[in-house]
Amino acid sequence: MHSVHVLFSPEFQLDYRNSQSQYDACVVIDVLRATSTIVTALANGAIEIVPVLNLEDTVEYSQKGYLTAGERGGVKPGGFALGNSPLEYSVDTVRGKKICLTTTNGTKALIYAKELSKNIYVASFLNASSTAEELRKYEKVAIVCAGNNGDISYEDTQLAGHIVECLTQDTQYMLSDSALISLKLWEHLKKPQFRGSHALKLMMLGFEKDVEYCSNVDIYDFVVQYDGEKLRLIDKS
Repeated sequence: MHSVHVLFSPEFQLDYRNSQSQYDACVVIDVLRATSTIVTALANGAIEIVPVLNLEDTVEYSQKGYLTAGERGGVKPGGFALGNSPLEYSVDTVRGKKICLTTTNGTKALIYAKELSKNIYVASFLNASSTAEELRKYEKVAIVCAGNNGDISYEDTQLAGHIVECLTQDTQYMLSDSALISLKLWEHLKKPQFRGSHALKLMMLGFEKDVEYCSNVDIYDFVVQYDGEKLRLIDKS
């Protein structure tokens, strides 16, 4: 029997992690904005992205020629080449480049996902359907929401529900309660509606266009995989 479980945030799930067997695959989502930024950067020609936990961890990669990128409190740290706005990651800026990324929630979720599965993917609304198609290859799937500073993210939960809906269209899955909650939210909304606390914070910081952009569905048809060190596009052929 196929199964899918949604982890609303890494902080919520520490006990669950320690009591469950490994998943066949997991997908990390941080709609606003890390995974949307990752997908956009790779779509626009970045070679690879290395996620790290701390600002200090970017120094070594900077010395190797990586662009340093990320945010704290939604804002680009001093001395970084890029923030966490996907709209900064234009073709002219990132094509042929390697990027080292650190964010408040998203990169933490990516590092955490390594404890759940060897097959780790990254999704946003921008590439949701192609990612769900890839996840169909696996029986036991976890959707890891980055959350919002340890709390549930309204936007991440919507995407989780959308992915659950895609997975269950023609295959029977056993859904955890969290997966069912996410699915019912998405079925009620039917489209991205970004009104959560983090969306409001980003708009107050002047990132209204980011919020709008991240709500686009399936503008990219590719899959992003994390090998435990680097994020890259994978060949679907």
